Amino acid sequence: MSEFLSLPSPFLLLLPLSIAAGVDFFLTLLVAGLSLGFGWPGMQDLGPDPLHWGILVVLSVLYLAEAAADIKPLPSLFWHFLQLFLRPLGGILLAFTLLNGLPLLLQIIGASMSGVVCAFTHVLTWGRKLSLFLNPRERVSRTTEVLAEDTLILVFLALTVDRPDVAFLLSGPILFFGLLLGGQYHHLVRFGVSLSKDRAWGFLSPRRWREGSELPSWARGAMVGHDMSPVRGIPVGAMGLPGLRGFREGWLLRAGGADVFTYRKWRKPLTFSLERLSSGPEEDLGFVLKVPLQVPETDESALFLQKSHSGLKSHKW
Repeated sequence: MSEFLSLPSPFLLLLPLSIAAGVDFFLTLLVAGLSLGFGWPGMQDLGPDPLHWGILVVLSVLYLAEAAADIKPLPSLFWHFLQLFLRPLGGILLAFTLLNGLPLLLQIIGASMSGVVCAFTHVLTWGRKLSLFLNPRERVSRTTEVLAEDTLILVFLALTVDRPDVAFLLSGPILFFGLLLGGQYHHLVRFGVSLSKDRAWGFLSPRRWREGSELPSWARGAMVGHDMSPVRGIPVGAMGLPGLRGFREGWLLRAGGADVFTYRKWRKPLTFSLERLSSGPEEDLGFVLKVPLQVPETDESALFLQKSHSGLKSHKW
């Protein structure tokens, strides 16, 4: 631990702040800004600069906007789709701010690390939120969940500005367990990106089913051996299918009378026939259509279909 204590304070601060910024970017910047203003450990005392405090007011408004967006699934979907591109940029700017005055090479290395960490933790955060929206249950309210998440981040940020060495040491296990346990969140975010594009494109064109020529080549290849009449498909997500762990994004393909869910594992297309499965009542979750499937030995099987602006009849099979 003595080696870490000898490192410059900005290096100790950067990693934990990058983790927190990926989860709640504006809250992290707000706490860091207050730390600068009050000269907390590891932070430069900027004094009563009007511009500095004006920026903190803007950050407070953006933090409240993000908290409000996370209450409902559709605003949360678009907000985090946008943040998917902004969080890494924010991490890069955060690194250049903290490492200002150090050699340029060290600034570039720190900025690259911060951008990657911000993107990684944001994917985990957004994936978890999508998982909760796709599987709503009678439990604590979304407002309570948002407040609990922010409280956890505040505790971590308080530790960071007070004991940056301890926060730095904790950052490694946090990233390791995120990498180990967050695999399905990656698939959820890929589905969230597809949903965001679908909703935005729906304002211009209500068509949802893609013809064979519009499908990815790997999805068309998955139909080899099936009825090769004209095939069409739509992007979907699936959960709880036999042999499928967790959530996986893929395509619902229809060729002739056959309905197949296909997805890729290690770049190899795998298929699951839906012909012998009966579906329950469709449930509108506000940003996606949930179709429960009656699969033996599980109550959590379902397909998640993108909503069609021209009506849901085109999705029924």
